[in-house]
Amino acid sequence: MAMSEISRCTYHVFLSFRGEDTRKSFTDHLYTALVHLGIQTFRDDEEIERGNNIKDEIEKAILHHSKISIVVFSKNYAASTWCLNELVMILEHKKSAKHIVLPVFYDVDPSQVKNQTGSYAEAFTQHEQNFESMVQRWRNALKEVADIGGMVLQDRHESQFIQDIVKEVQNKLHLISLYVPPYLVGIDSLVTQINQWLEQDGVNKVGIATICGIGGIGKTTIAKVVYNQNIPRFESFSFLAHVRETSQDCNGLVRLQRQLISDILKGKSHKIYNIDNGINKIKEIVCCRRVLLVLDDVDELEKIRKLMGTQIPFHPGSKIIITSRNRCLLNAHFISQMFELEASTNCGGLSKLFEVKELASSESLQLFNWYAFGHNSVPESSMAYARSLVKHCGGLPLALQVLGSSLSSKSVSSWKSALEKLEEIPDRKIQEILRISYDSLEDDHDKNLFLDIVCLFIEKDRDYTTTILDGCDYYTTIGIENLVGRSLLIINEKNKLMMHQMIRDMGREIIRQESSDIGKRSRLWHKNAFDVIREKIGSRTVKCLTIDLKGLLEDKAKRTNTTLHFPKHSKSQFLMSNDVDMETQAFAKMKRLKLLQLDYVRLKGDFKDFPKRLRWLRWHGFCMQSFPVDFDINELVVLDMRNSKLKQVWKDTECLPNLKILNLNHSHSLLKTPSFSGLPSVEKLMLKDCINLVEVDQSIGELKMLTFLNLKDCTRLRHLPRTIGSLISLEELILSGCSRLDDVPRELHNMESLKVLNLDETAIYQSRLGLHWLLLKRSRGLGFSWASLPGCLVKLSVESCKLSNDVMPNDLCNLASLKSLNLSRNPIHYLPESLKNLTKLDELLLTSCTELQMIPKLPVLLNVFECKFIFGDNSPFQGSGIINLPCFFSSTRCVIFGCEKLTEVENLFKLEPIENFEAEEIRRLFNVDSINRNRLQLYSYLTDSIMLATPQVLQECGITSTFVVGSEVPIRFKHGTNEHRISFFLPTPSHPDEKIHRFSLCVVFSLASDQMLELLPSVYIFNETKTIMQIYRPSFIGIPQTNDNTMLWLIHWPVTDCQFEGGDLVSCMVVPIHLSIRKFGVTYESEHNIGYEYGFSHLSTGII
Repeated sequence: MAMSEISRCTYHVFLSFRGEDTRKSFTDHLYTALVHLGIQTFRDDEEIERGNNIKDEIEKAILHHSKISIVVFSKNYAASTWCLNELVMILEHKKSAKHIVLPVFYDVDPSQVKNQTGSYAEAFTQHEQNFESMVQRWRNALKEVADIGGMVLQDRHESQFIQDIVKEVQNKLHLISLYVPPYLVGIDSLVTQINQWLEQDGVNKVGIATICGIGGIGKTTIAKVVYNQNIPRFESFSFLAHVRETSQDCNGLVRLQRQLISDILKGKSHKIYNIDNGINKIKEIVCCRRVLLVLDDVDELEKIRKLMGTQIPFHPGSKIIITSRNRCLLNAHFISQMFELEASTNCGGLSKLFEVKELASSESLQLFNWYAFGHNSVPESSMAYARSLVKHCGGLPLALQVLGSSLSSKSVSSWKSALEKLEEIPDRKIQEILRISYDSLEDDHDKNLFLDIVCLFIEKDRDYTTTILDGCDYYTTIGIENLVGRSLLIINEKNKLMMHQMIRDMGREIIRQESSDIGKRSRLWHKNAFDVIREKIGSRTVKCLTIDLKGLLEDKAKRTNTTLHFPKHSKSQFLMSNDVDMETQAFAKMKRLKLLQLDYVRLKGDFKDFPKRLRWLRWHGFCMQSFPVDFDINELVVLDMRNSKLKQVWKDTECLPNLKILNLNHSHSLLKTPSFSGLPSVEKLMLKDCINLVEVDQSIGELKMLTFLNLKDCTRLRHLPRTIGSLISLEELILSGCSRLDDVPRELHNMESLKVLNLDETAIYQSRLGLHWLLLKRSRGLGFSWASLPGCLVKLSVESCKLSNDVMPNDLCNLASLKSLNLSRNPIHYLPESLKNLTKLDELLLTSCTELQMIPKLPVLLNVFECKFIFGDNSPFQGSGIINLPCFFSSTRCVIFGCEKLTEVENLFKLEPIENFEAEEIRRLFNVDSINRNRLQLYSYLTDSIMLATPQVLQECGITSTFVVGSEVPIRFKHGTNEHRISFFLPTPSHPDEKIHRFSLCVVFSLASDQMLELLPSVYIFNETKTIMQIYRPSFIGIPQTNDNTMLWLIHWPVTDCQFEGGDLVSCMVVPIHLSIRKFGVTYESEHNIGYEYGFSHLSTGII
């Protein structure tokens, strides 16, 4: 069948099936497999628009819109008169046209269909009673279709059965489509995105896209699916597979050129003698037709240039898709070179990157099941192993396919053995695919960098890793960029280095294959490292060694079902037993060792022959009280001694000219910091949780490169040396949790680079000096003030410092750069007016300031408040939206949870007791003669707190409201209703200048759910004539005592001139959200105080 003949059909295939039997199982999988091959397939549950005559649509699909019908016979097929009538129609069309019928016998035998036996006999027994006139036609149709001969499932796996059906359909339709597996999982979303990109201005603009990801992630499969689905939309099309591999062969580029030319010219062959000849011919033929071109597995741009040249005159609407492991393959310079100027201009906005992600765990299990069992279910005996294997694959489709296929039809013991082997030796087929990315790295520099990261730095901070590896003579920044570009490495949102588990395993396998003698491998980790040290078989080859003895022993305990207990901060007690015997002499031959991790390892012997080229030393749980004097660490860049037993780091001043990071966190025995005189390059100093530290050495002021100092939770530290003011590069100082720190040197203001200062839970409020430091105004004999803080501060935190208004300054103008201020958990009653001068402040934290009553005007926040309400794109309503306060606080990150006494934010909201208002004012506001003054509970959405008080009047956003106990709409509102929406026309005013200037609403409500405090109720007023909408979401809500109790919500709502006029159709609506609306009343009033009342013979109800 010619392609032009097929293209006149809306569908290639019509699927006929018994929905209850196979809609969500076999037929769905068959439909998906057909669609992924670009075979347009009709099935009645998706293709018929609601409201159309289904019978007519089915008939059209069969008679006029499809070339082949697939009839799926299942056990209950004959029970459906719909299916039987459909079959008759299909066979009649077969006789009168070139319509192909393909019977598929799913879980029935053809003889059962032909002779109507078994379940088919039972169905016809019923039909003969109800449809006597049709029975014979149905029997004849079943006999005829069974004689055609078709596809029978029998004992085959469903997956293979579907694959055979798809091939048969392709053969019958003579479609030029690429093979894709019959069961694909987790690709639909990305395929849809690429299809949408292809359609975007597709007729006029040239576009180029990259589908990128690690090897085996499914790039080629996705490209094939997209190709198959879109070839009917293009005049010519070509899929060049394996570009990287083929181009390396002799005349490989010429072969690719020949295929491209032949595909575009629909099979016409041309002799191509050399690459230049091929480039000229390609340019000649792509300029006059819309082309879909897929270049699969491209590793470098130069191959595209050699294949097609530059300044290629693609016809408008042509699209190029490239699959690559290199996410940075395309760049603006290449695109401008590749296309002619005009095409390049059009292409620029349409270049696109599509990144293929790993499958989710549920998708991975589904794909694995298809390959292992032929269906999406797992025998109970294999479930635990299946989940473990799937987890090992890390969402990589290739791994799931290879492992699933290799274990198909194998015993449970084989599965167990395979899993154990995988934990030690990765699968060879998978490794060969993944290693291509490693081999494509341009030089040994990037390859060695990759192997070091594989062994040591996965899940480590990028900057931290860069500091270490720069010290090992790497060009780390560009190297990491290259690894990311090759999809070998990922930088996550927390700036950590991440790597797919199977990429990691591939890297470790490369190292494992360096030598069968583990002591002669370049990098050692975990069990191998342990064995090399114990057996003293290390060599000069070793450059990196990492061992976490605690982790090894825990893993061993898990395998032997032994439980280990490690008391907090006493992790080394068990680990330092005589069961683990290691000697320093084991390292004597490792002269090239640069990267060393010895967590919780206890070494015996001297260090005179220990490696002297170490750049990174991590030794958590170090058990000595000071560094050995014969331990040469002169070249160290990073020293990480967390959880150590050190009392003093080294006895004399140590000269470490290259040391940039010193981490002594959780060293509970440390009494004093070391001298810093010999550490001129230190940039980060961590002393967190050194609970016995009492002194910071005066020499700290000599650390002119120091940018980060962490003394958090040093609970015995009382003072800091005044030399700390000399740290001219310090950007972040953390003193939180230093509960005895009662003095902060006034020299702090000399720190011209300090951006972050954290003083949470310090004792600066307790002493005279500390108190004076916080006071703003200088007094005779008193010390520092807030004004002495460095003006460069961006973030200041004084949470839980017991600050009261006595020590809060009235002027904070010296902190003009401040962006974040944390005053949480302090007993302040109000905030200083000077906060308005902090124009850069975008975060104000006031959590659990339980005495806080008022927040002054904050201009930065008000700018956010003034934003207009945003309507949905399809909403007809425009104009004066009203923003509520909770949205305002969410936008500005002003956190006030737990400020239970807060009653005012200046110019935004104010809460006052109703006793502060005269009776006449209450009457004017709420149209009531009197108010029940019983105490009630009022919940604040802003502070997440409940207050018990007499009724409060809430003023916010120009609207005044209150909540009172009650059950009836006041008489001034006349009639009530139990609807939550009311619509009415405004009457024509008696005077032409009269305008409605306010609405009064009364909502009687009760609780409908215990979750009422989670979401705010909303009130809307619509002017449907002028398409204006206003919305009000209160920041407080009254809480009825029980679900049976009711409460009144009274709202005074002013409106501006001309928004509401006589003759306008107005709707008022409450969206209750966990509230039950019992009654609803509305009154409106003109500017001349002529009241209009609405008695609720309303026109319409419901939500528009």
